[in-house]
Amino acid sequence: MSKALQEYLLDKVRKSSHKELLLENPPKVIGGGDEILVAIGPDDTKVVYVGIRHGGDTIRVGFAARDRWANEEVEEAVESNGGTMTEFLEDEMEADDELEYQVQHFHDTGWFHFASDIPKGADWFASDKGREVLWYYVDGYARGILPHVIDNDEE
Repeated sequence: MSKALQEYLLDKVRKSSHKELLLENPPKVIGGGDEILVAIGPDDTKVVYVGIRHGGDTIRVGFAARDRWANEEVEEAVESNGGTMTEFLEDEMEADDELEYQVQHFHDTGWFHFASDIPKGADWFASDKGREVLWYYVDGYARGILPHVIDNDEE
């Protein structure tokens, strides 16, 4: 599953507005999963990632930073929005509906995470519907969070 799903995601990223930020060699994101399939970001310390967890029964999509300041930039953006982390991401994604998979915020061995777990099996992620939902989250995290940390880099 992971190779076919990785190829699908790489193809989607390369055809998207995120192509310039694709990291060809995804970093090992502690807490992101057993295997990181794709990473998008300004460098390998601030990334939107897709990780396989629990042998493929769960995919984690999220943003992770080794940079505490990047984490704080996202936290400030969430607080300024006035809602939960999930509501912030919904707003940034311009989602029509509430997100089914909630945003968690945690710290794991030097990495700060904002992430959503999608607990479906390999067959679901191989389906058109599963891949559509997965891409929706990947694209949403990239559009919703990366501008906050990239703008911070440029200041």
